[in-house]
Amino acid sequence: MRTPPVPKFAGPKTGGTKTCRIGDIVIIELLTDAASRESSALFLVASVVLAGLLGGWLAKKLHVPAITGNIVIGAAIGLTIFRELDVPGNLQPLSTFATSLIAVSVGQQLSYRRIRSALKRILGIALLDSSAAFACVAALTLAFGADWVTAILLASLAIETAPATSLAIIREMRAKGPFVKTLLGVVAIDAGLCITVFAFVQTLVANYYSGSGPAAGLQAAFITTAIQLAGSLCVGILAGLAVDKLVHMPHTHDFSILIIAILVCTEVALILSLSPLITCLIFGICLGNLSKESDRLVRELGPIEPILYTCFFTLAGMSVHLDALFSAGAFCLVYVAARCVGKMAGAFAGARVTHCSPRIATNIPFALIPQAGVVIGLLVLLESDPRIPSEIASQIVALLVAAVTINEIIGPLFTRRALNRSREAGLDRPRLMEFLQEEFILTNLEAEDKWDALHQLTDFFVKAHRLDKAQAAELYDTIVEREKQHSTAIGHGAAIPHGRLDITDQVQGVLGISRKGVPFDAPDGEPAKLIMVIATPTEHEKHHLEVMAGLAGMVSDPIVRERLIAAVDPNDAWEIIEEMGARTYNYFLEDVEEEVAQT
Repeated sequence: MRTPPVPKFAGPKTGGTKTCRIGDIVIIELLTDAASRESSALFLVASVVLAGLLGGWLAKKLHVPAITGNIVIGAAIGLTIFRELDVPGNLQPLSTFATSLIAVSVGQQLSYRRIRSALKRILGIALLDSSAAFACVAALTLAFGADWVTAILLASLAIETAPATSLAIIREMRAKGPFVKTLLGVVAIDAGLCITVFAFVQTLVANYYSGSGPAAGLQAAFITTAIQLAGSLCVGILAGLAVDKLVHMPHTHDFSILIIAILVCTEVALILSLSPLITCLIFGICLGNLSKESDRLVRELGPIEPILYTCFFTLAGMSVHLDALFSAGAFCLVYVAARCVGKMAGAFAGARVTHCSPRIATNIPFALIPQAGVVIGLLVLLESDPRIPSEIASQIVALLVAAVTINEIIGPLFTRRALNRSREAGLDRPRLMEFLQEEFILTNLEAEDKWDALHQLTDFFVKAHRLDKAQAAELYDTIVEREKQHSTAIGHGAAIPHGRLDITDQVQGVLGISRKGVPFDAPDGEPAKLIMVIATPTEHEKHHLEVMAGLAGMVSDPIVRERLIAAVDPNDAWEIIEEMGARTYNYFLEDVEEEVAQT
């Protein structure tokens, strides 16, 4: 068997040496002395934050992702100033909490109402990119001399795409749109699949070395994996239900509830030998789907996310082992290349099979390169598993540590490039009409008359905006009452039924597209093929008029109108709206405020 050489890592030293590779500088000696005292934890946190912020600032100056700067400067200080200290080990609870919080944030993105129209492409891309990465890594590592045990363990770890990296870059670039939604969905599923497949393979390999037969090994692997998934599912769902109950109670502090829930989920998962990441991912999915209050709760983490990301990636940089990178050699490059080829080919195939737009199909392969936290956590489990020979575990750990170093340096660059090419960077800003997103577009509307159309679109509105029964009835009554007074058809095949609903601080709406058209008593007698239902709070009359003017401007363009009517799905409709000068009628509110301030 040809395997990569095993690097000899130098463990953390506890001695008081004050030498430094960059010279005997008094300030550095003082810092090292301070870090060795009893209050070192607070000092280390402050040092990591300051170093990470400096790295992020330098990265922006060089026009590269901030997390790349965090990782590089983390590696630099880890190899110089803090080389005598096990900083990542000392601050492991902080990294664990950051990983759990990121998992909750990613899970919250998987709200069914949000990904309903994208579910087919998310599943298609995730399943094919994971399968292709597994197959590619297994085949190439076998071809280069690895035995089947090493090959399938490496292949199972190749499935993951780093959730933390993807989410951090999306936040940094203020990106929003179908591509971002697809990427986050794929990343979440990849992480879950990686943990599940690895648990199965780890049990299978352990049973192989214990002398169990193939049938017994497969049965044990299936049972163990099912138990772990069921346990994480139960803990995550129970936590989600408990939090949803608590946030509806009076005099509760929502932010504290969420932080405590994340900590409890993580600790319970560790106690029960479950995956904290899958448990927190399921917890986040529950919060995203249970109620508006629970969904809103995760967004309250916004103020602390930047500092946690800075700490997380700076610590990741301090964990970098350059000796592992050099020792792993060509075999590491084979793994990295095989994983990249598998990920990119599988993602492109998945996008084509599910008929994704060119914007998604051509860019999603480049956004799946990062690999980090989940894999490191799984390597810890592998290394501590007494059932698997230590030489096998050591070889895989050495290889993956080196591969993660490469993927976390080059991966963010590819992800940022994909976001820029998708033209969704900078779109996560308040707009005149927030409801012109694909999750609020219905392209297969078929109705006998306008009353049937209003009923269907009101039902769609209720699901898309998560209204309760009383709010749904109020909305339908106000829309019908307004329609009975005077037709809301504006001609040219468009209608804008509207009503009042005091449940939000902005105008909400949905767009229905009917290819056959619906009789709507229009001034020009044409049936309505574009029907936009909007609901406005009572005190937002000015905003209501601006939205009405914007919608009228959009449908008055014959090219936009004809292409929208021919849209094959909600994503296609969104592409048309964005492409055809959307910012002239669905402008960013920040831009307007800036123009007013300048005048």
